[in-house]
Amino acid sequence: MHIDLATIALFGALQALLLAPLLLAATRAYAGVARTSLRIWGTVLLLQVAGWVLMGLRGQVSDWLSIVLANGVLMVSYAETTRALRLLLGAPQRRALLLAIGVAGWLGIAWFGVAVPDYRVRVYIASLALGCYLLLLAWPLRHALRRGGSTAQRVMLLVLLGALAGWLVRLGGLVLHPANAAGLLAYSPANAAQMIYSAVEPVLASVGFLLMYNESVQTELHRLARTDPLTGTLNRLALDEESLRLFRAADRPNTLAALVIDIDHFKRINDEFGHATGDRVLATLAAGIRRQFQPPAVLGRMGGEEFLALLPGTGLAEAMALAERLRVAVAAMPLVPDAGIPGVTISVGIAAYRPEDTDVHALVRRADRALYDAKRAGRDRVVATVDDASPALPGPAGRPPQRPRPAE
Repeated sequence: MHIDLATIALFGALQALLLAPLLLAATRAYAGVARTSLRIWGTVLLLQVAGWVLMGLRGQVSDWLSIVLANGVLMVSYAETTRALRLLLGAPQRRALLLAIGVAGWLGIAWFGVAVPDYRVRVYIASLALGCYLLLLAWPLRHALRRGGSTAQRVMLLVLLGALAGWLVRLGGLVLHPANAAGLLAYSPANAAQMIYSAVEPVLASVGFLLMYNESVQTELHRLARTDPLTGTLNRLALDEESLRLFRAADRPNTLAALVIDIDHFKRINDEFGHATGDRVLATLAAGIRRQFQPPAVLGRMGGEEFLALLPGTGLAEAMALAERLRVAVAAMPLVPDAGIPGVTISVGIAAYRPEDTDVHALVRRADRALYDAKRAGRDRVVATVDDASPALPGPAGRPPQRPRPAE
């Protein structure tokens, strides 16, 4: 059976030509990184159309067009493919490296295509350049091979491995049968396999790319649905979910501690400086508080100026020490200097898991009662529930006790 490889190349170009406008039109519905990566991908398809059409016309147009220009266009498309995928994955784009690989590969192909014609050397150079691009494409996808990895990234990885296999087959054919080095469009099992896969690869890669994009969008939507927009901490829904998960994992004392954190006199800031300034203070404080808690600790906003921190694997003494460091750090934290706010303090109530706790709400309620005690004792202090531990840690050193004031 005779297979016309030039026809296959043109068929692949036709598929890419039909797919490119759809992707470019779809970019109108997106923004940011998604729009940029999709636009690059759509442009890549158009470049591949031009490259494969020029290659398919080999023997009918000059070698400057079918070899030099065609390979130059394809090198640009490979570099941009790599950039689009790495952009979508949030990996460094390595634009200088991509450019260097493309220019070096193209110059080598041009030299051994026109100045000193040698088909085998051209294939070796093209294979080396493509191998570098495939490595830069596949490396950010390596985590997909782990258990629970991304299905969409695995699909894309399989597409890339298929492209690599096609080039290795072609390369192996040249090494084992150098006398058959008649050109890309001359029929051989290796050339046919590589050309057929190259014809369908744009569609397969585009499907993989769109699956990855959809997965990233779903992940981002899930994150936004669980994040408090002002402070960047978990919102109440996500906090309830995480609290339940951590409580179920706690099976003995010193396996979970809860800290309820409240900003002292926050209402005064809103009243005196306005709610916009209050929001800036809240966001700044939340960022500072987040820095004090490392995973697997969980921090979320309960509402208003009140936060809940859950510390798995933490006993009461360790939780009190951490809360005291947090109190000192917040008191020294610069907030909104241009608004004339010198600083704020926090009060922290702490409770530790006990086997008799029936649910996570019992633990949080005890921490909340401790917070109320801290406010009654004068604020700017850390207190644990009486039935859990000792009384409050004192406020700043050298500061006389304040008269109890009701909680705000």
